[in-house]
Amino acid sequence: MAVLDSCPKHNMVAYLEKSEGNAEFHEIIDFLKRSSIHHALTVSPVVSTTFVEQFWTSAKSKTINNVRHITAKVAGKSVSISEASIRSDLLFDDADGIDSLPNQTIFDAIQLMGYEGDLAVLTFHKALFSPQWRFLFHTINHCLSSKSTSWDQIPTNIATAVICLTSNQKYNFSKLIFDGMLRHLDAKKKFVMYPRFISIFLDKQLANVSVPLDHFPVNTLTSKVFSFMVKKGKHFSGKVTPLFATMLVQPTQDEGAPSERPSEAQPTPSPAPTSEVPNEPQTDSSPAQTSEVPIEQQTDLSPRPSPTTIIPDSIPETSGGNLGGGTSSSE
Repeated sequence: MAVLDSCPKHNMVAYLEKSEGNAEFHEIIDFLKRSSIHHALTVSPVVSTTFVEQFWTSAKSKTINNVRHITAKVAGKSVSISEASIRSDLLFDDADGIDSLPNQTIFDAIQLMGYEGDLAVLTFHKALFSPQWRFLFHTINHCLSSKSTSWDQIPTNIATAVICLTSNQKYNFSKLIFDGMLRHLDAKKKFVMYPRFISIFLDKQLANVSVPLDHFPVNTLTSKVFSFMVKKGKHFSGKVTPLFATMLVQPTQDEGAPSERPSEAQPTPSPAPTSEVPNEPQTDSSPAQTSEVPIEQQTDLSPRPSPTTIIPDSIPETSGGNLGGGTSSSE
């Protein structure tokens, strides 16, 4: 059996602890704790190196009753994973969730988050957001994406996930994870992908099987992440963009005593006019993308600052699931 390389910065456990030293991040920490992905971000099972490697070295794609599955042999037993089983095991409620957005919707939403890079390409750079937004992208990228490299880059599917999460739209995280696993089956160089999640899936299906004691180390984001998030990148102006009002906990009165609860979704205004992007050519970039591109396409362009963005309280939502086509680091 081939020994697969680990990727310490992939499928990490999120760090969502509040302290006096990270007060400026308390709002985004509260938001993630209330979110539908909190369990997937923080669950930390015991991971067996043997079981996870057996899964990935034997995994195959198979259609069963017209449903796509990934099947494998682990401890001599057949196991099977589907989008539906991921949804159940990771406690997602996203069966009818969005998995793509029109390109222009993505650009508009990213601009409202205060992004200061090129708004004509569908790969974004974490360092060009202000600290709370940077922490949000950083956490989801490291904990939920299928990436193993280029951690400063935010791919289209993660950008779409964050847009939906912050605008009260349901995003299909189960499909994001399953699609990443499917692509990994054909990868030229495999690594131990999603060790936390694979262990949870196997625990459900191998309940009566003794687990080997060769534990795989699962890395956790630490409090040091906050010191990295506040560092100002050389291409970032330092302007702080607040979170949207609908992401914040609003104080209410309940029988005379103060309490807190998540704010309800408010009508969202039309997006602010897209800031004009400078047209000067870049020596290391391809022509600006004006049509929609596949979610897998990654574009490595050097970011450049965009003009000041007008930030409303919230971002535009898509209507009734009509996706209209569309696509769908390191600290």
